[in-house]
Parts: sequence; C-alpha cells; structure tokens
Amino acid sequence: MKSKALWCGLSGLLNGILLGVCAITLTGCGTLHGARMWFPKAFGMDEVDPQLYVEPMMSVEQREEVQRQINIGHAAVEAFYGAVTTTPYFVACLTTECDDRFGSYGQRAAAYGDLAIRLSAKGLSAPLIAHEWSHAELYRRTGGWWYARKIPRWFDEGIAVVVANEPRHSEENWREIQRRGLPIPQLGALTSFSDWGYAVRKYGETAGDVPGNLHVVYTAAGHEVRKFLSCSGPTGVATLLGAVRSGSTFDDAYAMVSAKCVH
Repeated sequence: MKSKALWCGLSGLLNGILLGVCAITLTGCGTLHGARMWFPKAFGMDEVDPQLYVEPMMSVEQREEVQRQINIGHAAVEAFYGAVTTTPYFVACLTTECDDRFGSYGQRAAAYGDLAIRLSAKGLSAPLIAHEWSHAELYRRTGGWWYARKIPRWFDEGIAVVVANEPRHSEENWREIQRRGLPIPQLGALTSFSDWGYAVRKYGETAGDVPGNLHVVYTAAGHEVRKFLSCSGPTGVATLLGAVRSGSTFDDAYAMVSAKCVH
C-alpha cells in the first residue's frame, strides 16, 4: 500500500515536471514567468478555495462573480463533452502586472495542460473559461501532452470555439467573412503551436477585440469543426480522441470518423 501511494505521488510529481518542461518547449520565454502558475499562493494570490486563486485586490463581490462565471463555463463544457473529467484550478487577475507575473503575453486566458487556467481581467467570463477548459479536457482525454501534441491546433481551437460559442467566432461571422471575400488561412498552415501563433499575429488576432477585425483564424477553425460535428456529433470527437490516445495518427482517426458520415 505504501509503495502504491509513493508511486502515485512520484507519478503526479513527474507529470507536473513533464508538463512544465513541455509548456516551456511549446510556448517559450513567457512560460518562465508562467511557472508561477504552479504555486499561485506563494506568489501573492489569495486562495478562495483550492480551485480558485485571485488577486488580493479583488472584492468579495468580484470573487463571487468569478466563481459564478466558472460555474457557467463548467456547464458549457459538460454540455459538449457529456462529462467533465478535469478539475483545473483558476488563477484570476485584475491588473496587467498580475497577468505579466503569471506568464501572460496578451492573452485573455490560457490553459496549462489540464492543471490550471489563467484568467486576465478581460478573460473573467464564462465563454473564455469554457474555451480554455475545453483545451484542458482535450489534453486529458487524449492522454496528456505526448498524445495531445498530435492534435492539430485548428481542431483543438475549433472545438474550444464551439464550446465557448462566442458570437465573434460564429457561423454568422463566417458568412460575413465569406461575403467580404477576406483571406483565410489554410488548415494545413494551422497545425503546430508556432503555426497558430504566426497566423493570429498575421491576421491581427492577438489583441482581443479590434474594430473591423473578424477573427478569421478562430472563426475558420470553428467553422471546420462545426462541419465535422454536423455529422459526427460530440461522440465523434470522443471517438477521435480515443483513437489518438490508442496510438492512431490524427489524420487516420479523423478519416475513420468522417468516413462513417458519408451517406
């Protein structure tokens, strides 16, 4: 029994170390500050409960509202996936200084594997929480980083777009993009983390809401995933992720699920 408990403890520690190393490898220098995400209380955040850490200046009412938004986001993730298998803790900031201290480089929110989710002042809303929580779910359901890295960013982000259901990434927005004849990235150019980062910079989607910017990168990913879901449904996503976890390539798993949709 002791040896089993020791192994569980070591396994959790190794998983945390691996997640940190992988995060640094994938996201670069910002994650050196992001390492503080693993110890939010030690770096000045108030612990509301083990699942929520907030900037000390946050009022009681603001803390309660963040928790309410988290509950709504949880419901959206549950509605899509059928069950929520992850319990990330949240680190919620109000100031830019806090965002920077915990590794932000401008994002409204960010997931750290299935361990934690960081929220900026502009990310304290249910859609943003649901979006990042979807990333955490996909990470867990594929079996962790080793398998999740096989999932192209357009699919991971596209699912998160669908789960969050933000109007700015909607099918209506897609139709407006088409109507205007705006250039859109090809899916093959949205495969890796670096691909995705390059695309959102190229199309001006790094600064949140910008007047006139129709968010073609996120909207295109959401549109492609909605086409997939229109036939397969969320069960198709579960089947695909399960296949990847069992060793399949993403392309083979995607083709297998899609083939069942051909009538």
